[in-house]
Amino acid sequence: MIQKTLHLSKIILANDKEAIIGGGLLIEDSKIISVGKKEDFGDLTSKNFQIIDHGETLICPGFINLHTHLLYSKLNLIDGSDGLFPWLKELIDSTLNWREKDFIASINYGINQALSSGTTYIVENTPNLLSVQELAKGPIKALIGLEVFGSNEEEAEKTFQEALDFNSKFSILNSQLNFTFSPHAPYDVSKPLWEKLTHWSTGNNKPLLTHLEESPQEKLWWQRKSGPGVDFWKNINRLEPKLKYWKKYKSGVDFLNKNDLLSKNIIATHLSQATKEDLLILKEKNIKLVHCPRSNFYLNNGTANLKFWNELGFLWGIGTDSNASNKNLDLLEELRFAINQQKLVYNFSISAKDGFSAITSNAAKIISKDSYIGYLKSGYCADFLIFNIKEKSGCTYSDPYHLLIWDLNSNKDLKEVWINGQKAWLAKHVLHKI
Repeated sequence: MIQKTLHLSKIILANDKEAIIGGGLLIEDSKIISVGKKEDFGDLTSKNFQIIDHGETLICPGFINLHTHLLYSKLNLIDGSDGLFPWLKELIDSTLNWREKDFIASINYGINQALSSGTTYIVENTPNLLSVQELAKGPIKALIGLEVFGSNEEEAEKTFQEALDFNSKFSILNSQLNFTFSPHAPYDVSKPLWEKLTHWSTGNNKPLLTHLEESPQEKLWWQRKSGPGVDFWKNINRLEPKLKYWKKYKSGVDFLNKNDLLSKNIIATHLSQATKEDLLILKEKNIKLVHCPRSNFYLNNGTANLKFWNELGFLWGIGTDSNASNKNLDLLEELRFAINQQKLVYNFSISAKDGFSAITSNAAKIISKDSYIGYLKSGYCADFLIFNIKEKSGCTYSDPYHLLIWDLNSNKDLKEVWINGQKAWLAKHVLHKI
């Protein structure tokens, strides 16, 4: 017999209604039955369900990280002062002697770091099956994009078929994992290969994940065929086909647009170097955007103009990228950094509520999962976080979103993570008290 459980909490942030002070979350199996004030559930002594009173806590939907590379989780912030392409060379050099067990350890380090900071869903980009296999063993849900590279137009069909073979292996592992392709970036994927991936994406109604307008060094390649990118591709033996098949464009967006490769299925990450012209083109094509503020900052790539993104009406969310260009995979830290950067660089104020939406409900919309996750409401997956707020001032209850974003710390205050109605993670300091 399936057991119903009522979780009681001081504050519940459901994301489709005002914050509930003194409320409950009723769960049956993996789904939410109802959310409301404690009194909405009637006389609890007469109810035939388990009651867990979490006391002075805040319950909210699990966080959604829209851009990760778990493979590199154990690399500690590789120096990015010289920009993207020198950093990529260091990234390759740093993992040159890694064996499979090293990559698996790195992936699991990232999974644990994400889960312990409140992430219940990630959008992962990977060149192989390792992160898929490791994610399949745990509770975190994921959209996984197989990274596709291929500059040689003559090998487009072969590269595409190899990608399809990988994809067929992905889809048998775990029902909580969804699969697609991640054409790495316009400068790494030839026109005919992009065409095949776009056709597949449209026919299967799948998103395409890609890096776009991340670095000023990309512009040097597109406009002049010069800069650090040339040295990088020469070093890894990938320059010749690019020089043979790529002509000059204003940007990666310009390349995609002029070759009819922009589709509404694209989820583009970074855009820290996108011009207004680029963004207007992307808006016309209904492209969804992801911002990775700390990674962009550490690689000297600037910060995306979220003020302009908002003015144009983009749907956008937040990703952490990997630990190779970041301190950690903590989305609350990422969001706080983003809010501070936008105020400093663009004099743009993002409210705590809007910021919260970027890592919950809006993130769910970007990956077309907003009928299942990103909210606490009837019929949705029971994916939620429990934060301890016992030591927080009572006056902060007047703005619970500010309380969550600015006053709570994942390391100290996150108490439990629940996924599909099951406890997926418990803080060590809580465990010691049991």
